[in-house]
Amino acid sequence: METSRFSQVDPTTWRIEPVGAMHVPVVIYADEHLLLGMDDKAVQQAVNVATLPGIVRGSYVMPDGHWGYGFPIGGVAAFDPDHGGVVSAGGVGFDISCGVRTMLTGLSVSDILPLQKPLADSLFRQIPAGVGSKGTITLDAIDMEAMLSGGAQWAVERGWGEEADLERIEENGQMAGARPDCVSDRAKERQREEMGTLGSGNHYLEVQVVAEIFDPIVAEVFGLTKDSVVVTIHCGSRGLGHQIGSEFLKEMVVTVGESGIVLPDRELACAPINSKVGQRYLGAMRAATNCALANREILGHYAGGSLPISFPMPSFAFCSTSPTIPARSKLTWSTGNRGTCLSIARAQPAPLGPVTKACRRRCARSVSRF
Repeated sequence: METSRFSQVDPTTWRIEPVGAMHVPVVIYADEHLLLGMDDKAVQQAVNVATLPGIVRGSYVMPDGHWGYGFPIGGVAAFDPDHGGVVSAGGVGFDISCGVRTMLTGLSVSDILPLQKPLADSLFRQIPAGVGSKGTITLDAIDMEAMLSGGAQWAVERGWGEEADLERIEENGQMAGARPDCVSDRAKERQREEMGTLGSGNHYLEVQVVAEIFDPIVAEVFGLTKDSVVVTIHCGSRGLGHQIGSEFLKEMVVTVGESGIVLPDRELACAPINSKVGQRYLGAMRAATNCALANREILGHYAGGSLPISFPMPSFAFCSTSPTIPARSKLTWSTGNRGTCLSIARAQPAPLGPVTKACRRRCARSVSRF
């Protein structure tokens, strides 16, 4: 990584000041070790994002930043519709609302170890994974519209989750402003039998143990203790979200020139937020978000049914780039051609960002109700 163009704000904040077509600076959150390990292409993508119309304050890169499609993975930017702001299908990505949910189990490692093989087998049976995987839920046209509008609330109403979960899920489990009518028939068809499935790529369901606590205050708020077992699910909007991304990206590539926008990279194809294309995309994107919220709720329900005892506490939902989890140590069982195996790994804590205090207050209120 070439660092000569960076200025250091503090031990974990770095800036590239606006030059040329950039409207705002690039801001990267990382310590020096992480920064040096980042891909130069990811930084260039962050610079490209800084040239988009209507961008607000900065083009931000989180500590996990790496080369992506248009935007760097771990890239964050906000755009003002009143100042020509745009929405980019390439920037949002193809797995719309991909995220992570971590669920408390109330179990310890000693509770799980004697049952690790039957637990792994049960999870493998109940939760389909892989490209084109299909579940036991099949949606007709009416159910599809309801799911795309209702999100996790729709799943809870049908018995695939708990009402208390909704207080701890982003948007209370339902993204407002969803427009199922902006989702193509092809996208809906791809999702018709994929509810309650993980998919492929970097998606996973893991049984994890908290091996070390780095921030006791945050850990207490989230109900995490050393040697406690949690279940973490990583997935998104499956085939529906991918289809929406593919279709609107093609449309935006054609229409971006009509808006007079000059792009440094065609992968940043976008549309003004207030345009017809932009509004249709936002409606479809919100519907895909509801699909992801519903899917993670169903997967959590299936995972809970596999555990030796039921979840004693409702599930918490975390963004995949959240800096608020003080430790993420993994105790993972996987079943495949070589049988069932156990692997243990420990991830270093991410820097706690500016959202931590607000998150502590919000979660402390939630925990106090148990």
